[in-house]
Amino acid sequence: MNFEEHLKKYLSEKEIKDLTSSFLESEQKGVLLNEDKLSKDNFLKLFPNVIPHPVVPNGFLFNVEDCPLGKKIYHELGAYYIQDPSAMMVSYFLSPKPDQKVLDLCAAPGGKTIGASLLMQNKGIIYANDLSRSRAEILLSNVERMGLGNVVILNKDFSQFSSKLENYFDAIILDAPCSGSGMFRKLDSMKDDWTYEKVLKYAQIQKELILMAYSMLKEGGTLIYSTCSFSFEEDEEVIEYLLSKTDGKLDAIESFEGEYRSKKYPETVHLFPSLFKGEGHYIARIKKPGRLPKNTPDDIIISRKKLSKGNKPEIDNFELFLKPSELLISMSMRPGLFISSNIGKDVIYSHHYSHYKNADDSIELNKEEVIKYLRGESLNKKDTPNGYHFVSYLNMNLGVTRAVNGVLKNLYPKGLRLNAKIDDSF
Repeated sequence: MNFEEHLKKYLSEKEIKDLTSSFLESEQKGVLLNEDKLSKDNFLKLFPNVIPHPVVPNGFLFNVEDCPLGKKIYHELGAYYIQDPSAMMVSYFLSPKPDQKVLDLCAAPGGKTIGASLLMQNKGIIYANDLSRSRAEILLSNVERMGLGNVVILNKDFSQFSSKLENYFDAIILDAPCSGSGMFRKLDSMKDDWTYEKVLKYAQIQKELILMAYSMLKEGGTLIYSTCSFSFEEDEEVIEYLLSKTDGKLDAIESFEGEYRSKKYPETVHLFPSLFKGEGHYIARIKKPGRLPKNTPDDIIISRKKLSKGNKPEIDNFELFLKPSELLISMSMRPGLFISSNIGKDVIYSHHYSHYKNADDSIELNKEEVIKYLRGESLNKKDTPNGYHFVSYLNMNLGVTRAVNGVLKNLYPKGLRLNAKIDDSF
């Protein structure tokens, strides 16, 4: 069965033609603003050509030719995250609260985790997991850059221990792996790789994942299910499967301009590039019956011992703002906000912590110094006290240095130096 034929399960000939014709158009780029670092007013002054997202208050649409946001210094500073305008709707419609325990089950590269964290005001806990180690590393890098303090990073197969977490999470994001037809405009390889057999394969995986996710949801909790697939088999049929196997109830997604509602489950929504300025997405919100209790905030310090690169004893210190799951913390790659490492008498603040903190006590760099810093070069700063310092630009922290006799030794992560391709116009 070819792509157009399989869409007839729920779309008319005209709807199919409109959808497939939209694949010939350019991909629509979006950006999610971190208003803790850069106000909306200042963002719009810097980039007046961006267009406000029609639904998400801190979301915007942009043209990469006119406005290459990924090459601007603000990207390195964590002032925003580049994300498909459709994808950013998932966290927005979940609307997680600052006191909640949230699971993002298939989280990389991190856009939905970032959206949820900003909505939670960097409080509560988000357990952001990805089965792929390489993708989990990208997720971690994005969490650090954005300065998120409420995220625990995991790289685990939850099917091996989900029974130990039944009724544990207040809210769950399941952006399920799928056949990827919603990425046809973005990647030609996805179009070439599509088969109906692939759709059926992923539909089975999605059914297993959604049942597992629902089992880990508290009574009164909310599960949001999404795919970047146009296939009925991966969308409505997965929801039908969940509703037939559990007591879950659909919670209708709020109406907005450009939506598409199928007849089967009008409480859920499709985002078609022919109707909505973004790529393909399907979103369904499910409630588990019952009353959801509130969690009590708490400051938690977690320490991990290891050997440093110099083979010296090192203690890494992390912080969270809600009591975490001991099971998940024990398995985590990053158990919260990475504050500092203690190596002997030295207390070295982390790159992650620098992006979390405000820049009140930082050394402000000029444009020339920023470029040198991003290249990994040392900086001359006379009269700077010896020791470790944050450095900033435009009142946003960029990283950590060590001052030795008026010279700032560069501690910007080496992996990021290779990726720092900054537009000289910043």
